[in-house]
Amino acid sequence: MSPILRARCAHTSRHARAQSLVETALLLPVLLLLLSGLVEFGFLLNRYLILLDAVRNAARFSSDSLYTAAFPDTACDVGAVSYPHFTDFFGQTACLVLRELGNEQPAVLLDPARDDVIVSAFSVEAGVGVTRFPPAFGEVGFAYFGNEASDFTTADINSMLEPLAPSTGLLLVEIWYHYDQVLRLPWIMAFLPDPVPLHLHTVMPLVSAEPTSTPNP
Repeated sequence: MSPILRARCAHTSRHARAQSLVETALLLPVLLLLLSGLVEFGFLLNRYLILLDAVRNAARFSSDSLYTAAFPDTACDVGAVSYPHFTDFFGQTACLVLRELGNEQPAVLLDPARDDVIVSAFSVEAGVGVTRFPPAFGEVGFAYFGNEASDFTTADINSMLEPLAPSTGLLLVEIWYHYDQVLRLPWIMAFLPDPVPLHLHTVMPLVSAEPTSTPNP
């Protein structure tokens, strides 16, 4: 290879390396933005799935109970945290959600000042309508901490049912949770609020709320 050709090859190689460095310098910030966003979203999704499992498990367990029953005053303690005590079906169901979250590793604790668990029961009588329990809380539903209201009205539940559906009972468990961002990076917080409000719910059959027909005399 002639000296001139070698010099041209060396120049081309240096130019290619310099171009690669410039391209890397331009793309690296964008890649870091995308990577940090994926990491934060992964944390958020993991917390969402944990909350969803807790709501489902608590509703599934309570669906076999009497919604009018009173229970012993057992402490709703989750580790070192003591939550309010309730002896009725609705308070106990909310406590089950809190305990499910407390059994996670690490435990997920709700903030009594901003989060909430809301429990409602519905008695659906075919051709008549839907009655919501407990009646003292109305459309708000039983809010464990009293911070939030149910995202579903009685009319919403009624609209989800088939017109010819038989009489039934339903249990609705909702959770409002404020997810605090882990990374708290400015370029993520510019597009995603901190904390991120999450609302999850599940509906289960509740046999005890199923209306019973009046016997003929």
